[in-house]
Amino acid sequence: SIHQMIRICLNENPVTPWDSVLLAHYQEKDEFFWLNDSLISDKPAVQVADSMLFWLGNISQHGVNPNLYPVDSIREELQQIRTLKLREGKTMNRLLADVEYQLTAAYLSYVCQLKFGFLPPERRWNDSIDHIPLKQCDVKFAMAALDSLRANPNAAFHRAQPASPLYHKMQEELVRVNGWGVTDTTDYYRDRLLVNMERARWQYALDKGRKYVIANVAAFMLQAVNEETDSILEMRICVGTVKNKTPLLSSRIYYMELNPYWNVPQSIIRKEIIPTYRRDTTYFTRNRMKVDNYLHRSAGYHWSQFTRNRMKVYDKNGLQVDPHSIKWAKYAGSGVPYTVKQDNKTGNSLGRIIFRFPNPHSVYLHDTPSRWAFTRNNRAVSHGCVRLQKALDFAFFLLKEPDELLEDRIRIAMDIKPVSEEGKKLPISAAYRELKHYSLEQYIPLFIDYQTVYLSADNNLRYCEDIYKYDPSLLEAMNN
Repeated sequence: SIHQMIRICLNENPVTPWDSVLLAHYQEKDEFFWLNDSLISDKPAVQVADSMLFWLGNISQHGVNPNLYPVDSIREELQQIRTLKLREGKTMNRLLADVEYQLTAAYLSYVCQLKFGFLPPERRWNDSIDHIPLKQCDVKFAMAALDSLRANPNAAFHRAQPASPLYHKMQEELVRVNGWGVTDTTDYYRDRLLVNMERARWQYALDKGRKYVIANVAAFMLQAVNEETDSILEMRICVGTVKNKTPLLSSRIYYMELNPYWNVPQSIIRKEIIPTYRRDTTYFTRNRMKVDNYLHRSAGYHWSQFTRNRMKVYDKNGLQVDPHSIKWAKYAGSGVPYTVKQDNKTGNSLGRIIFRFPNPHSVYLHDTPSRWAFTRNNRAVSHGCVRLQKALDFAFFLLKEPDELLEDRIRIAMDIKPVSEEGKKLPISAAYRELKHYSLEQYIPLFIDYQTVYLSADNNLRYCEDIYKYDPSLLEAMNN
């Protein structure tokens, strides 16, 4: 009779994986999770239903609306069962069916959403935002959650709690902020915490492993984490402007290139170089854009200016052309039949080393000669790529094992003095060839993410501004 009543409650068109598991369980099995001696026991140690209600009732410690679960109504029905004081129109079997169904449904959604996030995927980002692929709850995980409930309910409740140090710090901070009372300041910090606690529940689809890199765009900070040595290399970064946002993504760093050339993207040629050149014809000179020596002195430039330039312009046939001979104005709003390439080494916009990883946005991590930008609070200054404050240290972090000779080869290529005795001999060796690129022995997972509350390398909670304004839509979805 109770099973028949539970089946009436079931959603025949499940929306989530845990809905599917709930439906399958009560359709296929003659098994209750909550209807046992503990339901009516007066011994706290065996009151499993009350333990579940405790966890559900404290969902606000996760920054989630406490009204998400029908805790009060379940508790009231339990009280009716235990006192045998049934409300008019209710039967005992009806009450038992309601409690069994609602507790199991609440348990499954609680465990699955704490593990993978409360917001459904379509509510996490709007269509204009590039985002990192995330794991989603599936039927296999929900079924395993039921198995845990069957084996040891209290252990299952504890195991469901997020365990990361960042998450625990934010939980502690939320208690502190809530104690301030309601003010504009409280709302600011509380809203930041709610949004980032939800982000912290999301799981990257790409496995991090024990050694990985997280570039936090909102904080303008990068952390290279090695859990095997319990160390974190932290550094400032520069990211894309609001107009040229750095995409959020996950990938694997597999390759570093020393002294790269910069092939200027067509979008930059069209949107920046052409308008700037039309206002100032010294643009190529000031930006070290080298042109070939076939240019005539009649162009009005002294030869010494050409030797200082470090960019070249090529036509569609790959032949170098004089940038001053091109009528740039007619290409301002359309495709440009020229490419611009900046020479490597000194003055190159990519600096002395670049770290490449597969991605559809043609972005990468790289060194930069523009060191001034790292002194700014707002470091959203690039075209979308990520500039590194400590590019040499980052290169060493990526190596599988410390290697003095290889590290010195990287230093020499970057015009930095070698430090090992063997490394000091390299530049004077007749057989020495400058290192141009290096493929890593093992890929290093990279996550370019966006967190407006994060944990610094010294284990302190830090707040940062929402430079791309991603938080409001996420907060609205959380509140709804």
